[in-house]
Amino acid sequence: MQKTSIIAASFFLAFTTLSAQNTINGKVTDATGQSIPFALVKIYSSENKTTVISEKITDENGAFNTQVPNNGSYNVLTSASGYSDSSKSFAFNTVSTSIGISIEREKVSGIKEVVLVANKKKTFERKIDRFVFNTENSIASKGVDGLDVLAATPMVKADDEGNIEIVGKSAVSIMINDRPVNLSGKDLVSYLKTIRSENIERIEVITTPPAKYEAQGNSGIINIVLKQNSSMGFSGNISTSFQRKSRNGYSNNGSLNYQSKKINTSLRVSQFDNEKKSDENLSIYSGNILKTENTRLDKNKGYNINYSIDYKINDKTSVGAIYNFSDTNGNNDSRNFSRYYQGNVLDSTVVSNTYNANKIKNNQLNVYFERKLDSLGKKLYVGGNLFDSRNTNPFSLASESDVNSINYQLNSKYKYKIYSGQVDFYLPFKSFVGEVGGKYTRFNTDTGLDFFVTNTGVPVYDSNRSNSFLYHEDNWASYVALSKAFNEKWEGKAGLRYEYTMVNGVAGNGAEVDNKYGKWFPSLYLTYKPNNKNIFTVSYSKRITRPDARSLNPTTIYLDPYAYATGNPYLKPSFSNNFELGYVFNSKLSVTGYYQFSKDNFGQIVELQGANRAIKYLNNYDENSIGINATYSNTFLKRWDLYASVNYAYVESKGLINQVEGLSSNSLYYSINNTIHLNSNKTFSFLLNFWNFLPHTKGNFKFENVYNLSSGLRMSLFEKKLQVNMTIQDIFKGMKFRGKAYYTDYYTYSNNYYDARTFNLSVTYQFGNSKVKGNNKQIKLEEADRAN
Repeated sequence: MQKTSIIAASFFLAFTTLSAQNTINGKVTDATGQSIPFALVKIYSSENKTTVISEKITDENGAFNTQVPNNGSYNVLTSASGYSDSSKSFAFNTVSTSIGISIEREKVSGIKEVVLVANKKKTFERKIDRFVFNTENSIASKGVDGLDVLAATPMVKADDEGNIEIVGKSAVSIMINDRPVNLSGKDLVSYLKTIRSENIERIEVITTPPAKYEAQGNSGIINIVLKQNSSMGFSGNISTSFQRKSRNGYSNNGSLNYQSKKINTSLRVSQFDNEKKSDENLSIYSGNILKTENTRLDKNKGYNINYSIDYKINDKTSVGAIYNFSDTNGNNDSRNFSRYYQGNVLDSTVVSNTYNANKIKNNQLNVYFERKLDSLGKKLYVGGNLFDSRNTNPFSLASESDVNSINYQLNSKYKYKIYSGQVDFYLPFKSFVGEVGGKYTRFNTDTGLDFFVTNTGVPVYDSNRSNSFLYHEDNWASYVALSKAFNEKWEGKAGLRYEYTMVNGVAGNGAEVDNKYGKWFPSLYLTYKPNNKNIFTVSYSKRITRPDARSLNPTTIYLDPYAYATGNPYLKPSFSNNFELGYVFNSKLSVTGYYQFSKDNFGQIVELQGANRAIKYLNNYDENSIGINATYSNTFLKRWDLYASVNYAYVESKGLINQVEGLSSNSLYYSINNTIHLNSNKTFSFLLNFWNFLPHTKGNFKFENVYNLSSGLRMSLFEKKLQVNMTIQDIFKGMKFRGKAYYTDYYTYSNNYYDARTFNLSVTYQFGNSKVKGNNKQIKLEEADRAN
């Protein structure tokens, strides 16, 4: 009853009426009536046509909402990439006015004109609540995959190991077109590699997400925005790429899109097969010393099929479905040397050979209904989702030591099923814009581990080291958000989200978890714009990071004869509060000060149990961080695009358990991105990028210096239908994971390298009507990113 009352109260708040203003609600369309998202609308006084009274960007439905100080006549200038500018006069003589603006496509007759249109959009933009990287104008726009685009995005770090984060922060959520994707870790990497850069319009880095978004992820959201349809007919592309790390790899991709007045549909198919070498070295110093050296060959291959269809019943109503299937196979062969020392004297050596296979099949289905409620842009969204993942993971180990030999085999199976349903309303009114919604998610996990001892050559089942885990999680969520432009200088937005969670888990060994909790997640934004060159912003949001299924699973996974990892079903979620104060000058310089404190952060710790090392998951530290981020972008000599960024932070952590020692440090990260166009048409470009993360701490881990120098060339041929990209990453092998983890009685030292030095050659050919981008709606399912 309490949950019902809270959710009902949240819905009621969305319809609260604020004081009336001279408000303009409008919509921008093309000649056929199609909405034009992200168009620029400027309102000028009819007496002084050089002074901008208001400036707005239309939303994804072409709608905008703004205010004028008085009744009277005003000039409205509208512009959008690929369209002719429109200038019209409107008379506003009531409290609220609704207007419709129609603009026509720009007529171009040659490549030079096309280039001029494309250059209207800046490569980097700083908006009120997010940083925007427009990939179309970057060397990352053709011939690479989605993970490569993220790695080239300022303020973002991404690698093949599934580590994706905003610099100075962590635990971000990945979204596509405002809809979270359904994977994490290596599975997320595999999925991002199926997205082609040709289909990406921009990357949005949202450090303090509004209440509309899921509260999961303590540091923010990275939103990948795909291109939208704008023309009728067929289009498609095919691409192939060659990748050289220490081993060769390749990928092939193709897409076919079709749009008519009623149907918008896309089919995408991708396939990849690559190998890389990984070196992992760990030393534990605790009176005695343990040193391990692990050399691993990782082989990954798979394919992905994505089909989506959107049917427009009429001008106000549409229905659709999205289906995604992926089949990936990863296996690795590794050789491990473990040396044990009594003091500084070698005591024994263990040599192990392992084989690990990982086969994952994912099925995702989303069906949805969208209804436009009026001409101002009010709309209803209803969606249902199903996510099913099956993972089989056989593992075998054969080891020899100075004393004896140990041989065993593991058969692991993981099954994840997630069901969800969601309702969202977008509600622009006379004096404010409201957003309200609710969602229910059911998260089911069924995992099992069968352990066999094979010392005699015949597998013998070991019931003591075998286990299973059944886990269920129910999550109810509702949110309300209100935004209002008080005048031409001040604009505010406030939101409140409530999430109630029930979890229950039972392991075969008797371990059980049963927990219920409900939390509020507020967010607040305030913007002051004294003139066109200066913008001041203040923002706040509260976030949660829930443990994923693997870290909750109490089943013991053996890494070698003397090392094992065990999940913890009693892990608590961690919470963070994020504050930001920002300033933007002339859309080129952006400075943001931030403060974040987080509680009950969880992660892996290493414990020594005799000669064994046990890896466990625990809530082990609280952390405070304060910092400042500055970014600058500009174009010099019409051909040199420069983007520079620097981030300074002071981080202080406090250990929550006896084993973990709290640390504090100053950290500095900086990056310089250069794109130099070698001809006037900008069809031949040179890239030179460098970033450096100086020594810093996270929890009880102190990282050493890490850096990356990358370079590349891009060629656009045959009226930009053929793209050839060549890039080199980590030229000086600076992307090494090195550092110490400090515990009360001991410390560990890691020195790992994951084959980051890479040469990539890709060729992409676009055919058909290049303005048809395909149906890019994505599955609206959040909890599945915790399934792996």
